[in-house]
Amino acid sequence: MEKLLVAKVLKPQGIKGELKCQLYTDVLQAVTQAKKMHTDSGECEIEKTRIHDGFLFVKFLGVNDRNNAEIFRGQNLYLPKEDLAKHNKTKFLVDDLIGMVLYDKNGNLVGQIVDYEDYGSAPILSIDENGHVYEVPYIQSIFFPQNGTLVVERKGYEANKI
Repeated sequence: MEKLLVAKVLKPQGIKGELKCQLYTDVLQAVTQAKKMHTDSGECEIEKTRIHDGFLFVKFLGVNDRNNAEIFRGQNLYLPKEDLAKHNKTKFLVDDLIGMVLYDKNGNLVGQIVDYEDYGSAPILSIDENGHVYEVPYIQSIFFPQNGTLVVERKGYEANKI
């Protein structure tokens, strides 16, 4: 089973064992509906989750005080890739994008995605096109899903590549 990083525990929150976590995914439904989560130290059953102010708050079953919650500080939280994929119908997971070969609407080869960076505005795809790597914003006017892959709108792609 392939696991993907979804959050990192920042600190215990309060005195009842809840954890405040930095989210690393926008597939929030998968995170909030999960029954179990993998940590760096093993699998944990989830008692409850909530999202507040952009943070994930999670309470693991059996972790009932701040002292028990403290052992999770700094640990990464993972979900199975298939759990994220089933809740992510309209987007691709970053893990799926890297290595994807891109074609334009006419079926002409554009290049291959070699990296993905998210600086907060629009994510940036690094695309290897005949040995030269270009950076292009990952936006709907340039990239759109079709038959399980991404298709490139060539004019927008050419105008935005750096």
